[in-house]
Formats: sequence, structure tokens, C-alpha cells
Amino acid sequence: KMEHDKNILYGLSNRCYEHPFDRKALEMLENKSFLTKACKWVTENTIEKIYTIQYTGSHLKITKESYPRLFEYLEYACNILGLTKIPDMYLRWDYDVNACTVGAEKPIIIINSGLIDLCTDDEILFVISHEIGHILSNHMLYHMLAQVINYVVDSIPGGHVLAGGIQYALYYWERMSEFTADRAGLLGCQNVDAAVSAFIKISGLPKSDFASINKEAFIKQARDFKMLDLENMNKVFKIISISDSSHPWTVMRAAELLNWVDKGGYQDTIIHSLNNIEY
Repeated sequence: KMEHDKNILYGLSNRCYEHPFDRKALEMLENKSFLTKACKWVTENTIEKIYTIQYTGSHLKITKESYPRLFEYLEYACNILGLTKIPDMYLRWDYDVNACTVGAEKPIIIINSGLIDLCTDDEILFVISHEIGHILSNHMLYHMLAQVINYVVDSIPGGHVLAGGIQYALYYWERMSEFTADRAGLLGCQNVDAAVSAFIKISGLPKSDFASINKEAFIKQARDFKMLDLENMNKVFKIISISDSSHPWTVMRAAELLNWVDKGGYQDTIIHSLNNIEY
């Protein structure tokens, strides 16, 4: 049974920890009003229903009765971050240390079995809180649209050319949204070491080496990463290397999260929340 030793962050707003890259990229999407309308129609009438049927019909639903230990993680993370309506969560057999969220009107969190077998309590809490962060920031509407557009352009000859601008904008924002969700993950687990070790495991460290994880070496790699300034990053290299990926590089994510901690953003958010101060 996990220890309930975290601060409950009463009155926490996602705007308190939202990454500026996420906000800037999202504003670019929100300026395209037709996208929002298309998102809502598509998610409500097609892909969300498909995902709901797929996951409810194929995977174990996590409840107090079916899997009390895992439900406790979910309930605890929602309580810490202030998500009042606990989303449905399902467990699938996959040994990647990972999870995802699908659906916008009624989000569903999908947890890989590898996450449970290979991670500590706080690492699991980090990943589940990351997914809750997506829900709290209303990321899922555009995440779902990105998946629909990707499917469509892959199915139509020349689709990438026709949807290139929108597809790139969605990919770019989706990567930036991960930085905000990582901050929510840390606020949920309230353990920087656990967030770092989770990134190391996600990066591919073999289970046989878990006992000898060198966090300091990974932290040095993250701090030495010189490609964080997206304004000055070589544009061509950026587009070629990650334009078709929904997630930024794991080391980049770790570097951005550590940068937030180093600059006092994490601690300030905790303090302001505990004192119920808006900022």
C-alpha cells in the first residue's frame, strides 16, 4: 500500500505551472477557430467512440474492486492535483514504461503493465499525474484531432502536402504540451528523484540495471543539453528530427523539467497552492 505523504494542492490551476511553449503553441491553434469546431465534431462522433469501444472491450478497467492498488494511485493523484471527476483508467499488456490518455469529452487513461512492474510508487504517481495534467489543461481535444489528421493524411495520396501546415502545427503543439504535463507529473509525485528515474526508465534502461541507476550522470546529460532554446534551435534540424513525433526527446523533457525546478517554479507553485494564493 502506497504512503500518502504528499501535499494536497488545493485550488491549483494549470495556469500556475503551464509551460510558456505550450501556451504559445496552443494560442496559434486556437486562432484557427474552425479547428476547434472540427475537433469537437470529430471527437464526439467518431474517434472517441471508437477508442471507448476498443479499450472497454479489450482491457482491464481499473476500479476499487478489480485492482484496488492501481485505483489508489489514480484516486490519490486526482486528489493532489484537484481533478474532481476521476477518469476511467484501463490496464493493457505492454512492457514499455508508459501511459497515454485518449478522448476529450470523456478522457480515458491507459496504463501499460510495464509501468506497474518496473516502477516505484512515486514513479507511477509521476506518470499518472502527467496524464492527469493533460486532462486538466484540456489538451485532449487537439491531441485527438492530431490523431485523426495523421490517419487521414496517411490514407490519402498527397495528404501530407494538403494538411502539412495544420499537421505541423498540431505536432509542434503536442510536443510542447508534454512539458506542461511533466510539470503536473512532478507536482503529483512531489519527488524530483522519482521523476528523473522515471525518465531514465522511459529512455530504455534495462531492468537488470535499475538497482544501479546513475541519476547524476543522466541529470548532467540533461543539463548539458544545449537545444532547449527553441527560438535559436536550428529550424531545419528541428523539423527533420522531430516533426513527425508527438513527444519531444526524453532528455529534452527532463532538461526542461529540471530547469523549472532550478529556477524555483516547482517550489513556488507548491508554496502558492498550499497558501491558496493565485498568481
